[in-house]
Amino acid sequence: MQVLDPVNSIVKLSPDNLPLRARFYVAGSIWDLRSNSQEILQAMRETFDPVDGQQQADLQLQFHVDFAVNDAPRWPKPQFRALDHLYYTTYGPCDSMLMDQIRRCVVGSFSPAIAHDVPYWKQTILPFLLGVASASIRVTPIHCACVTKDGLGLLLGGESGAGKSTSALALSLEGFSYLSDDCTYLSRTGVGIRAWGLPTSVKLLPDAVRHFPQLISHELVLSLNGEWALNVDPTEIFHVERCLSCEPRWLVFLERTGNSRPVIKPLSSLEAASRLAADLEEMPPIILDQYKYQLETINVLVDRECWVIQHGLKPELLAPVLSEICGA
Repeated sequence: MQVLDPVNSIVKLSPDNLPLRARFYVAGSIWDLRSNSQEILQAMRETFDPVDGQQQADLQLQFHVDFAVNDAPRWPKPQFRALDHLYYTTYGPCDSMLMDQIRRCVVGSFSPAIAHDVPYWKQTILPFLLGVASASIRVTPIHCACVTKDGLGLLLGGESGAGKSTSALALSLEGFSYLSDDCTYLSRTGVGIRAWGLPTSVKLLPDAVRHFPQLISHELVLSLNGEWALNVDPTEIFHVERCLSCEPRWLVFLERTGNSRPVIKPLSSLEAASRLAADLEEMPPIILDQYKYQLETINVLVDRECWVIQHGLKPELLAPVLSEICGA
């Protein structure tokens, strides 16, 4: 098995050896990519919107593929290490990237095997990269699903198993547009705030088959967190409309109970902010200002209608309750 030589890899990451360049609009930020791989460029184009112009980039990316590497098996799941403002991620012995959260730059060296795997970039590498880079580019990830109606977003929070993903899918089948099933990204300019999603698959737990018979023929796959789940494209399987950004309007936390009749309670902004902030990754003192900015974004978000719904309903029965909150 071949392993990349770190010294030679650094030399190859010079701009002269990265002839391909493109810019992309990512969750309200601008990313500037330099690479020698058409496949990586394709993955970026299929995940993010290209952007023209000479605006200053929020994140600089340099991704090099060493085409001399032939044998590069992938780790079962990515490995992460952090030291102050430096964040290292490895996907295999020949595939890694390093991010500087102060300079807002990422360098990566990859094998041809991973470079050719466009679906893996779209489903794993690029979402992970956005999560890692989020604080440095003033983006805030929140553990919420999101659907939209007439450009306004309904965010669905809650613990794992509360019904976020299945509720988002059920609402999409009732006329909402689907934005995200588990992680939504927030950006803000001034007093405004916007929610963003990625065109990735929706992850559903095995019991979702009981509510959505369209899933019967799909096999379970082992997720990176060790759960067996169904990963499907909602636009292909359910033919729902997908939306990649919206203005968030409602925030609802779902709590699973044994009650067949849902209990709907208003939630204070303070409590809503506390629930969302609990999922943020804490940061070392050297980049504490980035963490504070994310907390400020959450405080802006919760300055709107926030609710808790305690329920034991099937997704198709919960969807009308959620629709009513949105006035739909």
